[in-house]
Amino acid sequence: MTSTRPDTESLILSGEPALEYQPLVDLTSGRLLGFEALLRWRHPDEGVILPSLLLPWLEANGDIVQLGEWVLAEGCQQAAAWPKNIQLAINLSIIQLRRGVGSSAVAKALERSSLDPDRLTIEVTEHAMVEEIAMNDLRKIGALGVELAVDDVGTSWTSFDVLRRMAVNTVKIDRSFVGSIEPQQGINRLVVETVVSLAHSGGISTVAEGVETAQQAAIVRGFECDAAQGYFFAPPLSIEVATELANEPGYCFAFEGAGWVANAFTPHSQRSAPAEHQPFSFGRDEG
Repeated sequence: MTSTRPDTESLILSGEPALEYQPLVDLTSGRLLGFEALLRWRHPDEGVILPSLLLPWLEANGDIVQLGEWVLAEGCQQAAAWPKNIQLAINLSIIQLRRGVGSSAVAKALERSSLDPDRLTIEVTEHAMVEEIAMNDLRKIGALGVELAVDDVGTSWTSFDVLRRMAVNTVKIDRSFVGSIEPQQGINRLVVETVVSLAHSGGISTVAEGVETAQQAAIVRGFECDAAQGYFFAPPLSIEVATELANEPGYCFAFEGAGWVANAFTPHSQRSAPAEHQPFSFGRDEG
């Protein structure tokens, strides 16, 4: 007897979005800097729907813009309750930028949440740095006072001169390079070290993505990378656990010898009240 799985449209229309938050760690002090908001789509029976199914469907049906607005509204609302030294990073779709609506969505989310603009970082891919329409919307976002970060750097090698002219604050080194620096693979280590050096020469900070081992953390710290995120430090967390971590006085990750060891953060789940979330529904019938 075989079971029939719903098609992609049914899976998505029957599910709902949620955000998880992955910690960002300072590589000099081990201090918690903030969180990156990561989109999840949950179906009541099938569980979490893979991004490889979700994102192409949303883009093809024109719903990625509406969902992007929800992510901004939800993330900013939650971050507004964190201490003022904790940052929030949110990814913006290039489709939002191409349509020139990314800046208005950011402005609306900041206004409704009362989140200070300098506590928000908007992350985009390198492709947004080579399309004039997208770059125009990015300039408007930067004018709001938020910070700009370029994700997955190293895969396309956008000119650092372009990044400087766009007033990019941070570049995030792609996990494919970070995950291959342990076995002494020269080209991957060279890419990471070169990105860090070029970024720092232009006054741009650096984040290593996908750090999963103490050795990887030690290597990128040795290259003077500024910050890192990945499962070595913590997996993506629910908003309740992330908020508890954000409010942990003086919390940071600790050094041990030449490597790293993560402090064990044990959330007091019984003390974490469920957070209120922004409602979301596909509004295709609206005028």
